[in-house]
Amino acid sequence: MKLLSSQASPYARCVRALIQYLGINNIEELLVNPFENSAELLDANPLGQIPCLITNDGVALFDSEVIMRYLDAELGDRKMFGISSNNWVLECQYSLIKGLIDSAVKLRQEQMREDEGVRSAFWTARFEQALLRGLMQVELQTVITQTTIQAPQLALICLLDYVDFRHPELDWRKVAPATALWFSEMRDLPAFIQTRPQ
Repeated sequence: MKLLSSQASPYARCVRALIQYLGINNIEELLVNPFENSAELLDANPLGQIPCLITNDGVALFDSEVIMRYLDAELGDRKMFGISSNNWVLECQYSLIKGLIDSAVKLRQEQMREDEGVRSAFWTARFEQALLRGLMQVELQTVITQTTIQAPQLALICLLDYVDFRHPELDWRKVAPATALWFSEMRDLPAFIQTRPQ
């Protein structure tokens, strides 16, 4: 299998960290710049987005969640998303964190628009507030009290590393101190050290 990926994308990082955490070693990682619209990426994913997994059968799977669920089901004994498809608490936790990743990426995109002189103060504030509100909600949930790492915990570590990487001015630790403590203990597991954004 081949993973079209990037070292900065939090979506790709979730997949890369899952691969490392589950000890999957038969996936070749190919770093691509999605903004270059390479033929290989566009042939696999017409949206031109990463990550994209090309299976041994030549099938292209895209969207980080689809890839994570596929790898978890096929090679991970369903450790990440659980055996039952009715674990609505886990599903909602994962959905919240995935939405926070979306907000962090949109905030980054808004920052990049500054060079064009079209950055919006409204959207910047909206994405920042969504991140802070969402992390305050994480404090109230069981995401950071689990003794095992599943999809929500893995995505949360990837999110927080991305926020520190791209948005160091966002003082999220003040509104989520328990999450900050948990993160400081979890972020140095090998799967996360090896995939830290660059």
